[in-house]
Amino acid sequence: MRFFLPAIAAAFLGLLPLAAISAETAEMAPSIGMVKRLSGKVLLDRGGQVLTPQTGMSLRQGDRLRTGADGHAGVTLSDDSLLTAGPNSSLLISSFAFDSTTHDGQLQAKLGRGSLHVVSGLIAKKAPDKVNFQARSVVLGVRGTEFIIDIGGADE
Repeated sequence: MRFFLPAIAAAFLGLLPLAAISAETAEMAPSIGMVKRLSGKVLLDRGGQVLTPQTGMSLRQGDRLRTGADGHAGVTLSDDSLLTAGPNSSLLISSFAFDSTTHDGQLQAKLGRGSLHVVSGLIAKKAPDKVNFQARSVVLGVRGTEFIIDIGGADE
């Protein structure tokens, strides 16, 4: 039994750096944009955690912004897209990629409830078919530079 304990302890200690690397990797996920404006109650769901966003905070793919009855959240994505979620909204940035040199990329977001004001950025200017917003059972493709989605109701 004495021989097994040091081996088990060494194996366990050997895994600790992997856990630290995993947490560090999650923390260093690439920024896809930034929170520009906040008012009222706004929460950010990220990787199973609920955070209180601050102006200037980086956003990551998979982040979900949730606004309360008095909440508004304005974000700027790396391609200069402007998204503003109104009161009682739930916005998930499902997928985002952008190459600042070629302006290639794609944006997929889901509005689960509430309203969203969109001013499209460089991705939509180059390839409008690469930008989609899902709202309940409808997927909206961008064919203009500015629009509003208002679905109200509860999350799907």
